[in-house]
Amino acid sequence: MKKFLIYSDKILTAITYAAYVALLIYIIVRFGFGADILKALLIPATGFVLETVIRDRLNFPRPYEKTGIPPIIPKKTKGHSFPSRHAFSVTMIAMMYVFYLPYLGIVMLIIAVCLCIIRVKGGVHSALDVTAGACLAAAYAAFFMWIFR
Repeated sequence: MKKFLIYSDKILTAITYAAYVALLIYIIVRFGFGADILKALLIPATGFVLETVIRDRLNFPRPYEKTGIPPIIPKKTKGHSFPSRHAFSVTMIAMMYVFYLPYLGIVMLIIAVCLCIIRVKGGVHSALDVTAGACLAAAYAAFFMWIFR
């Protein structure tokens, strides 16, 4: 189970970032270098900065800091647990897919849920951490994609 969680975490994270690059290429090919590529780059980037500021200011401890139980997924970071950066990033990328390629967006949202579960089961985040990260990303993406439609 330990190896499964560790490898699943790495593989799903890699798939997500590769999928984001693929989406950017799709947007450039389909829409050119215009407003759509700017939205697909700037909305996730500005959201990521906001999420980073929030987690830096709050500096919640990680589950293994509170319990003293070592995480299954190797991690030595202290604090900065809430909201989860992995959950935020994967959900933000999934939301970009929802807006541009909805059927693949559903697949990406499933990947996001799986990665969130893995991060909790792996002991590096609490359910609240990943839920907050995912909800923040979904709300931020939906709001700004609606504003800049």
